[in-house]
Amino acid sequence: NPFKILIAIGVPTVFFIFKGREGQKHLQTQMKVMHTRVFGQFAVISMLLTLMGFKEYMDRSGKFITEDDVQARVAQMQQSRAELMMRLHRDRIDAHKVAEKRKQAHEADLLKKSEAHNLTKDA
Repeated sequence: NPFKILIAIGVPTVFFIFKGREGQKHLQTQMKVMHTRVFGQFAVISMLLTLMGFKEYMDRSGKFITEDDVQARVAQMQQSRAELMMRLHRDRIDAHKVAEKRKQAHEADLLKKSEAHNLTKDA
């Protein structure tokens, strides 16, 4: 928030300006306060214009991510993760089916070999 930044910078600046007037003993306190007000106003308005100009520049050409953008990105990532998990689960099931078919084919081959071996033994 630019106004919080302005307050955080402006208050110490005005205090510094007032403390800088302590060395001028010939001025009354009323005049020190008046000088502080005038110089402080100039400093704070200058900071305000600079800060708002920078903010306007960044709004037009800067890259900012809004809360809605973040939430959309999070939703997209969660959906991608869910799709990946489903695909991995499907791949595991497919791999298990292939392994089961190989095991059945291997058992069938062993059965055929043993039958062929038994036939040659009997003959």
